[in-house]
Parts: sequence; structure tokens; C-alpha cells
Amino acid sequence: MKSKTKTYTLLLVVLVVWGIVGYKIMITIHPKKAIPDMVDFSSSFNPVYEQKVDTFSISMVNRDPFLGTLMVKKKALNKSIKKNRLEWIPLEYHGTISKGKDQTTLFIISVNGKQYIFKKGQVIEEVKLIRGTKSSVLVSYKKERKTFKKT
Repeated sequence: MKSKTKTYTLLLVVLVVWGIVGYKIMITIHPKKAIPDMVDFSSSFNPVYEQKVDTFSISMVNRDPFLGTLMVKKKALNKSIKKNRLEWIPLEYHGTISKGKDQTTLFIISVNGKQYIFKKGQVIEEVKLIRGTKSSVLVSYKKERKTFKKT
């Protein structure tokens, strides 16, 4: 009888443990629905916005934070050498003339109101033709270069 008592007690303990586990599963599957409290929506909601201004100032740091030395700006030397702006003489680019056999291109350019025919590298009245296309030419006048478009 003694062994049967132990068996029945263990059987009862197992049934209680499995009952608790089953009860927990049933509660999670079918939870009780909570009844919401009635809320009065008749009053309007007007939020209050606080506008805090974030102020800061930036100041010059005179000391290097890593080395601990003072930072000194080097003063720039005041060199007041101004380049003389070159006054260009009136130039106009009118177009090109090309010869069929030699395939040399000639460029028609007006210098001071007079029309001249230039070849590449030719200098007339201190104006040198460096290169050119059908739409523009690059000329040099007193060591300054400038591009002129066809008029």
C-alpha cells in the first residue's frame, strides 16, 4: 500500500503541474477583454508649444587644446604690387578662309578697324594668332591671351 500511496501522490502532483501549464496557455490564448473607461471628448485639445531659443556664441580659441601652446597667426606681408591692366586694342573675328589643296586655314580679323588675314603664328600690329576654329580664335597681345568669338 505504501508504494501505491507514492504513486497516487506523484500522479496528483503531475496533474496539478500540467493543470497549471494548461491554465497559463488558455489565459494567453483567450485573454479577458478589458472594458475601456469612457472618455469625455467634448473639450478641445490645445497644445502649448514652448519656444526655447538655443543661443550660442563662437569665440576664437587662442590655445591649442592638445599641445597647450598659444596659436599665433602669421601676419601676411602687404605687397601692394598691382598689375597694370592691359588695354586691348579693338579686335573682331569675322570668319575663316580655307584653301582646298593645301588645307591651310586663314582667319579674317579686324585690328583697330582694319581687316587683316592671319595665318597661325602670324603677328600683325603686336597681335599674334595662336589658334583658331570656325567659331572662335585665341590671340595674344603684349603677352596676354584672349579668345574672341565670331561676330
